[in-house]
Order: sequence, then structure tokens, then C-alpha cells
Amino acid sequence: MEDFVQANKLILLGKLTASLVHEIRNPLSAIKLNLDYMNMAKDDLPADIQEIVGESLDAFEQVNFLIEDILDFTRKPSAKTHEVDVEQVTDRCLKIISVSARMKGVTIEKHIVPELPKLSVNKNKMMQVFLNLINNAIEASQEKNKVIVRAFDEVEDRKQKLIWQVQDFGCGIKEDDKKKILSEFFTTKSKGHGIGLGVCKMLTEEMNSELIFDSTFGEGTTFSMKFTV
Repeated sequence: MEDFVQANKLILLGKLTASLVHEIRNPLSAIKLNLDYMNMAKDDLPADIQEIVGESLDAFEQVNFLIEDILDFTRKPSAKTHEVDVEQVTDRCLKIISVSARMKGVTIEKHIVPELPKLSVNKNKMMQVFLNLINNAIEASQEKNKVIVRAFDEVEDRKQKLIWQVQDFGCGIKEDDKKKILSEFFTTKSKGHGIGLGVCKMLTEEMNSELIFDSTFGEGTTFSMKFTV
């Protein structure tokens, strides 16, 4: 009976979400039009406003992708892939999430090995995972902490791997929670829903990659994505 109730809640959530995203589209389109109008006159704007407009347009594109992804959720998943430069995707994510980091007083350091091999994956799915993991790292951090984002390649089991990581020095994960942390709807946050890491795991598997983590309670956590090159 509990499983039936939970399944019914998920069906209802799906219907409500589909209705909600349709309603979100109209005001979002108005925001996009205004941003485009401001962008057309960017040469007349101060440099900091130009930067804000650019960041807002990048954020709009990510939100728009998420909306399309939700609406397409019940259809056959897209197999479309792109030749992706991990550093470029990382830079775009860091630009989008920079406001959240500044509000929390968290510094983000980027350490990416030059000229890493490009990956054939869905770029927007990669962005969604990166944004989730970086945002989680920021939320886990104390004020004036730092978060490190790094990428490098190495040989593992005679296969070349590209490793993308985000490391925080926050609260860490308790031993009892480690087996459940990637499960859907599990969260230790008072206002969390436990969806983010479950989605990350699903999208990572869709990209034929691996999501793992290493954490020490009270010291911090490192999440790693491993791609076979």
C-alpha cells in the first residue's frame, strides 16, 4: 500500500509539473525578450551590467532546456550528442552559478588540465549534472570556504578516462547516509527534496559515465564523474 501511495504521488507530481512548466513559459519568454532587447544595446551599458545580462541569458538557456526536458520526459529520450569541451561547459556553469557562490561567500577555484580530449555526450545533460553538483558543494560549504572544480585525464583499467570533480570542505556525509545519498528522494537538508543527486546519477548513466563520491564527515566531500574517452 505504501508503494502504491508513493507511485500515485509521483504520477500526480508529474501532472502538476507539466502544467506548471507550461505556465512558467509565458513570463519566461517575456524575460527573454527584455534581456535580448538589453543585449542589443549592450554597447551603451556599463561593463558590469553587460556581464549581468550575459549571465542572465546563459541562465535562461539552461532553464529553457530544463523545461523542454520535463515536457519531453514521457517521450523517447533524445540520443542527440555533441562534441563537448569539458572546460567550456564548466566555465558556462560557473558563470551561471557565480551569484549563488557570492551570496554564500564561497570562492570557487578551477583547476582544469589544458587540452583535455573532447567528449561525445549530450551537452545540456552534462551541464545539468555539473550545476547540481556545484550547487550542492556551495550549499554544503560554510561562509568563506572554497569549492574546487577540477578536470584531468588518467589511465584506468587500460582505458583513458576523463575525470571531472567538485570538492567542498563542508559538512561531509555521515557513514550511515553514504549508501543512500544517491537514491531518489533521500536528503539530509531540512528544505531539500532529495531529487538532485538521483537525477545526477540517472543523467550520468545516460551519458555512459560513472558518478562516485568520497566523503569524510565534518571535513568535506568530493564528487567525481568518470568518462571513458
